[in-house]
Amino acid sequence: MQIRYSVILFFSFCDSFRIDNIIKKIVSLFFIFFCTITMNPSFAVESEKKKKSDVISKPFTAKDFNAHSTIFGGVGRKFATLQFGSDLLILSYPHFGAFRNRLNLKNYVFWGEWWYKDNWGLKSFYSEQFYKMFGPSGNRPTSNSNHLGMLLKTQHPLSESWKISAGVGLSKTEFNLDSQRKLGNSLVGEFRMGTEIIEDFWFEFGILSIDSSSGTGAGDQRLGSTGYLIGLSFGI
Repeated sequence: MQIRYSVILFFSFCDSFRIDNIIKKIVSLFFIFFCTITMNPSFAVESEKKKKSDVISKPFTAKDFNAHSTIFGGVGRKFATLQFGSDLLILSYPHFGAFRNRLNLKNYVFWGEWWYKDNWGLKSFYSEQFYKMFGPSGNRPTSNSNHLGMLLKTQHPLSESWKISAGVGLSKTEFNLDSQRKLGNSLVGEFRMGTEIIEDFWFEFGILSIDSSSGTGAGDQRLGSTGYLIGLSFGI
């Protein structure tokens, strides 16, 4: 029906401008053929099929899948939202009169981290440390100090399996030596480097510094230590 109206309109146009009959017939045949092709529903269906076929047959490349990839591959977060771990302070320098440069497997840290984003998070920790104090041979008392604190942390990837992190915060410190007991608010600083040994398990090493004083009086004690640590952690 649409073709018939188109042809009638075309002949009316030709009559109005008095186009020669032969030319009119040639152009009319071409016009009818053009209308038949373009207005045929099967032509539109075939064109749509061809477009879909072209889309399906186009191979996907690695770029298509990794358009938003992270440094660890895939998409999403690089690191775990929660991380738990334990450290050994294998070598420490106490900030008071005690022996240094001695390996010690009694000093430890338990900690947990919550990461708001990949690069920013909070860490809480509990540490207990023992040091042999100066004194006569055979009569060297052992100090016992513990620290409970929190740090603001940042971490960054170095490669697919390596990362570094650093933090600063505060802790409550208790120092005990025989009947002597001292309390203080400590400034805490931490720097760590870790490598992923298996999925979600990390081996880490670094430095943990805790420093404060129980007061400014003559009988007050400087508290804390700087320790070199190694540890394992698990992320979820």
